[in-house]
Amino acid sequence: MSETTFIPGNEMSEEELVARIAWFYYHDSLTQSEISERLGLTRLKVSRLLEKGHQSGIIRVQINSRFEGCLQYEDTLKQHFDLRQVRVLPALPDADICARLGIGAAHMLMESLSAQQLLAVGFGKTTMSTLKRLSGFISSQQIRLVTLSGGVGPYMTGIGQLDAACSVNIIPAPLRASSADIARTLRNENSVRDVLLAAQAADVAVVGIGSISQRTDATILHSGYITEGEQLMIGRKGAVGDILGYFFDAQGQIVPDMRIHKELIGLSLDALTTIPLVIGVAGGIEKAEAVLAAMKGGYINALVTDQNTAAEILKLIEK
Repeated sequence: MSETTFIPGNEMSEEELVARIAWFYYHDSLTQSEISERLGLTRLKVSRLLEKGHQSGIIRVQINSRFEGCLQYEDTLKQHFDLRQVRVLPALPDADICARLGIGAAHMLMESLSAQQLLAVGFGKTTMSTLKRLSGFISSQQIRLVTLSGGVGPYMTGIGQLDAACSVNIIPAPLRASSADIARTLRNENSVRDVLLAAQAADVAVVGIGSISQRTDATILHSGYITEGEQLMIGRKGAVGDILGYFFDAQGQIVPDMRIHKELIGLSLDALTTIPLVIGVAGGIEKAEAVLAAMKGGYINALVTDQNTAAEILKLIEK
């Protein structure tokens, strides 16, 4: 007897179709070609619906392995810094670490956010990579977005991937003003102040963590907000990393008497800590000291990183 073939019609919603495909693929171990024959779809359509299911959060893959999830690193970091959530990605040589961190952070956000909640987003390559992989979930769950800092340009690679109907509140100002007086004036503008207040009221925030040791690869330098000369001077003052342009030392303390701190337009790190869940997303051994300092300072209470970075952080703790 031949197996039953389901021909989807108007009575089957896309969500139901995605669920049916996922069940066949993950529980019945059917190939995409076999599923396409059963459902009367092209193999390309099946593949696209599987990807859409991942993006929207309908499909969530859980790997139950001490090794694959690097759970020993996760447990140690979580307990040592009293973090709410930690995800350590297995090492994969020559892979695009930014893309992998974005996927890991997107999965954590899908688990953490409820429908119609407010997500605050910092600038940077990893956070924008995260947004790219959240687009379907943001649309389906009606997640509202708000930026944590000024500077529209650094945000557009991620926000530009979202559905036009998504609710996005952007701070209408640069990340850094040309003087402290101008920054103060801009922060007092109603349109800027309202977005900053909304950002502080977010349910979840996701931020990148910059490192002084990145040199020319640092996003804040790449985007033109600091010069190479300023970067050297900031490092000489004891800074090891930054979040949202605020630089801190190895103990997580904000470096004092920094001109840039007075010229920034965005949420301060003190205000950031009032958000219930702040996820730091960063990887690469060169960022280990900065990530460690961010946890010491209490600026993040959740972390997405990679196996090599986690191992280096634990080495630094033991010194």
